Amino acid sequence: MKTKIKKKDNVTRILEVTVPWESLEKDYRQYFKQQSSKYEIPGFRAGKVPVHIVKKNIGPAIEANFAESSLNKYYMEALSESKINPINQAQITDLDFKENNDLKFSAVFEVRPDFDLPKDYSKNIKVSLNKYLVSDGDIEHSLNELRSSQAKLENRDAAQLGYYVNADFQELDDQGIAIIGSKLENQNVRLGDAPFSGELSKLIIGKKVSDKVVVELPYGDNKISKFEMEIKGVLEQVLPELNDSFAKSVAPDLKTVEDLKSRLKENIEKNLDDDYKKRLHDKIIDYFVDKTKLEVPKSMVESFLQNLFENEKKNSKNQDINEKEFKDKMYPYAEKNVKWLFIRTQLVDVENINVSDSDVDKFIKDTIKANKTQENEIKEFYNNEENKNNLKSNLSTNRLFECLSKYAKIKITEKSTDELRENKNEKSK
Repeated sequence: MKTKIKKKDNVTRILEVTVPWESLEKDYRQYFKQQSSKYEIPGFRAGKVPVHIVKKNIGPAIEANFAESSLNKYYMEALSESKINPINQAQITDLDFKENNDLKFSAVFEVRPDFDLPKDYSKNIKVSLNKYLVSDGDIEHSLNELRSSQAKLENRDAAQLGYYVNADFQELDDQGIAIIGSKLENQNVRLGDAPFSGELSKLIIGKKVSDKVVVELPYGDNKISKFEMEIKGVLEQVLPELNDSFAKSVAPDLKTVEDLKSRLKENIEKNLDDDYKKRLHDKIIDYFVDKTKLEVPKSMVESFLQNLFENEKKNSKNQDINEKEFKDKMYPYAEKNVKWLFIRTQLVDVENINVSDSDVDKFIKDTIKANKTQENEIKEFYNNEENKNNLKSNLSTNRLFECLSKYAKIKITEKSTDELRENKNEKSK
C-alpha cells in the first residue's frame, strides 16, 4: 500500500492511498463469488448465471460496493502507517476501483494544530483586577433576605406604600367599557415596586378591599392599556424580629445574632473570593488566547456551536430561535473555547500537571464528608465513568490555574461591594 500526506493548511490533511491489486485480488474474488451466487435472471437460477453476463450486468455495482466496504480497513491501515491521528471523521474523495486495478482514494480530515505557547509566559502574564471587599451593606442585605424568607403576610385595612395588593385587572377600551376575555385575576403587586410606584402608587394608597380604581399600565408590545383594578386583598409583609431565636432558626449551631452575622460574612467573602478567582482565570485565558497563534479546526468549532445551539433550544423559552443567527453570534465564543482547549492541554503537559486516581477518590470522599445527607447521590454520580473523567479533568484544570496564577503579575484595586451595587443599578436604569 502506498500513502502520501498533503498539508492543505495548518489543521487539514489530505491522505492519498493506493492499494495494489495484488493485495485486493483474493478478497475481491471472494466478494464477487458471494454476489454472483445471489444473482439470477430469466433462464438462470441464482448462482448459475455465466460469469461474463454477471460482469456485464452488475460488475460495476459489485466493484463499487467492494470499494466502499473495503475503505475503512485500508483507511485505518493507512493512518497507522502514516502515524497520524485525525480529530474528525474523514471525507472520502476520488474513490476509484475496477477489477484488476488498484484501489485509490483520498481522505480529507483535520488534525491537532501545531503551535507554540507564548514565549516566556511565566514572566509576562499581567492582569489588572478589581477585588471586592465585604461591606456592612452586604450583611444587612443578607439578613433582610433571610428575614423575608421567613416573613408572614398579614391582612390590613387599607393599602400603604410597601404593602402587597391582590387584585383583578379588567382591561378597558377607549370608551371605558370592559374588553371581554381580557381580564387578569388574582394578581399580586407591591406598592412602590415598578410599575406600581410614583404617581400610580398614590392612586392606590388608602384603598380598601372591594374598592375599584382605574389605572394605566404597560401591556403587550410597547402599549399602555387602561385597566379597572378591583382590590381583593391588602397584605403587609411582617418580618420576624432579628434576635438570637431567629439566628438559631437559620442554623442550629448559631447561638446569637452576632454568630449569624459572622457566618453570613464568611459566606459572602467566599463568594467574592470565588468570583475573584473566576475573573482572574478568565484574564489568564484571555492572555493565552490573544498571544497564541493558533488555527483551530473548523469541525471542532462547528461541533461546539451545535452543542451550544441544542442547549439553547432546550433551555430557551423561544423554541423558534434562528440557528444561523445564533451560530454567527456565538462563533467568536466557540472559537475562543476551542482554542483554549488546545492551549490548556499543552500547558498541562508543559507544566507537568498530574492528577492521580487517588486524588480523584480523595475529592469524592471529601465531598461526601461535607454533604453526608447526599452520600448515595454523590456515589451514584461518580460511579459513572464519564462523570469521573470530567472530575479528573476539572481537578487538572484547577491545578493548572493555581500554577499560572503564581506566575501572573496582578494589579489589584480593592473596592467595596457598595460600589459594585451602584454600578449594577446604573446599568439597569
